[in-house]
Amino acid sequence: MSDLGALPVQAYLAACLLAGVIGVWLGRVAWVDRDEPGGTEVSLYLFCGGAVSLLYAVRVASASELAMIVALNLSTPLVAAVPGIWMAFVLAFSGHDRWRTENRTVALAAPPFVWVLTAWSSGTHGLSRRSLAAVVEGPFTLLSFGLGIADVAFVLYAYGLCIAGVLVVVDLYRRTGNRYRLQTFVILLGTLFPFLGGIVTVVDVGSYAHLAWFPAGLVVHGVFLYGTVFWLGTLDAAVVARDTAVEVMQDPVIVAGSDGRIRDLNPAAEELLPSDAVGSSLSNVFPLLEVGVEHPISIGGRQFDIQEDPITDPRGTDRGHVFLLRDVTERERRQTELERREVELERQNERLEDFAGVVSHDLRNPLAAATAAVELARHGDRNNEDALDRAANAHERMDDLIEGLLSLATAGKSVDEVDRVSLDGTARRVWSRLETADATLSVNGPDVSALADGDRLEQLLSNLFRNAIEHAGDDVTVRVEIERREDDIALTVADDGPGVPPDQRSQVIERGVSLGGGTGLGLAIVGDIAEAHGWELSVEESASGGARFVISGIEPADD
Repeated sequence: MSDLGALPVQAYLAACLLAGVIGVWLGRVAWVDRDEPGGTEVSLYLFCGGAVSLLYAVRVASASELAMIVALNLSTPLVAAVPGIWMAFVLAFSGHDRWRTENRTVALAAPPFVWVLTAWSSGTHGLSRRSLAAVVEGPFTLLSFGLGIADVAFVLYAYGLCIAGVLVVVDLYRRTGNRYRLQTFVILLGTLFPFLGGIVTVVDVGSYAHLAWFPAGLVVHGVFLYGTVFWLGTLDAAVVARDTAVEVMQDPVIVAGSDGRIRDLNPAAEELLPSDAVGSSLSNVFPLLEVGVEHPISIGGRQFDIQEDPITDPRGTDRGHVFLLRDVTERERRQTELERREVELERQNERLEDFAGVVSHDLRNPLAAATAAVELARHGDRNNEDALDRAANAHERMDDLIEGLLSLATAGKSVDEVDRVSLDGTARRVWSRLETADATLSVNGPDVSALADGDRLEQLLSNLFRNAIEHAGDDVTVRVEIERREDDIALTVADDGPGVPPDQRSQVIERGVSLGGGTGLGLAIVGDIAEAHGWELSVEESASGGARFVISGIEPADD
C-alpha cells in the first residue's frame, strides 16, 4: 500500500480523484446534450477518462495486490475504447459521417477487443503484461509489468489512430476560415495531453518510473473536447454543413491550389476524373477547366457549365480556385430541340409563303386562261376546238401545280424513321411507273442498300426522271450511277439533254424556277427531300453535256 501520509501520494491521488470526478460528471452532462455533432463521443470519452482515473487512484491507494490487478483489468477495456472513440469524434466533428460505416467500426474495434482478451489472459501465454507484480517506489506502491508483444501492437495501433485523427483535424483547420479555426486549434491543443502523458508513462520519464500520467491526460483532453463542442459551438455547424452539402451534390466540385494542382474532389467529380487526380496538375488532368475556357464543355457525352470562384485568404492572397461543374445536358438537349423546331418552323413558313405565291400567281394565271377560253367557246363558234384545248391545257397545268403543292407540303418534313432500301431496285421501280415514251434508263454501280424514307426517295427519283423527260425530250437517255464510298453513298442522275447553264445551276432547285415552262416545284421538292434526309444535292454537267444531279451523304445500311 502506498504511504497515504506522503505529500506526493496525496497530491497524485487528489489529482486522479479530481480528474475522475470531473470526467464522470462532465460525461453525464455531455450525454444529456449529446445531440451536438460529436456530443455522444465526447460523453463516452469523458466517461472512459474519468473511470480510468478513478480506477488508477484505487490501484495507488490499495493495500492488496489482488485489488490492484482487479482495478487494472477493469480499466483495460476503457483504455482500449479511447482511440476508437477519439477517431469517431473526429469524423463526426469534421463532417465525415459517411466514413463511419458499420464495417469500418467493426474493423476499428477488432484490435482493441483482441488486446483486452489477451491482457486479461496474460498469465497463460505471456503475450501481454509479463512479470506482473507490486513494486515500491518511494512512497508509492505500484503495479509493475513488462510490455508484451500484444501491448506493443496495441500502443502502436492507439497512437496510429491518434495521429490519423490529428491529421483529419489539421485538414479541417486548413480548409476552414479564420472564424472557425479556434475550435480546431483547441482540439489539437487538447490532444497533446494524453499523447505526451502516454509517452511519459511508456518511456518511464521522471522520479517514479511506474507511475502513469495518461489517465489525467485523458480527462484534460476530454475537457478540451467538451469545451469545443458545447462552448465554442462545433464550428456553428457551418463547416460540417458545407462539407456535407458538397459531398452529396450531384454536380462535380474540384478544388485546385494556387500551384495549379488538384487538392480535393467530391464524389461526383471523382467519377469524372482519374483515381490519381488529387495532387496532379489540373492542366494535365483536365485541360478544359483552364480559367477563361468557353462553356459549356462536353465530358463523356454530358454537357457542363463551369462556375469558377477564386479562393483568397483574409489578405486577398490567391490560394487557388473552386470549380463547380453544373450538368446542363438536359438543358442543352432542350435547346438543341428548340433550335431544330425553330428551323423547321422557318422552313414551314417559307413553304407557306411559297404556297401563297403559287396560289395567288401561278394558279391564278391558268385559271384566268381557262375561264377566258370557256367564255370564248360559250359565246363563239360551238366547234371552237382551239378554245377548248386552251382550257384543257390550263386545267392540266393547275392539276400539276396542285400535285406539286401537295408533294412540297411533305417533302421538307424531317425524316424521323428510315427504312433499308435498295437504290438500284428503287430506281428501276420508279422508272417502270412513269410514261417514258422512247426514253431509256441505265443503272450502273453496285446494288447497295441505304437508309432512307422509301416513299420520299421514290418521289425524289420520280421528279428527276420527269425533269429529264420534260426538258430533254421523249427519247432522252437517263443514266443512274451508284457509287459506294468509304463513309457514304453517292447517287447520280444524268441525262443527254440540253443541260443547265452554269449561271443557273444554283437557282434551278429553288421554288418557282423553271427553265422550260414547268411548275418550278419539281426540283425544289428534290432539294427539300435531300435536305430532310441530311443529304447534299448539287447540279453539274453530264459527260454528254446534259444535266447531272449528284446526291451525296446517303447513309449506307450495314450488312
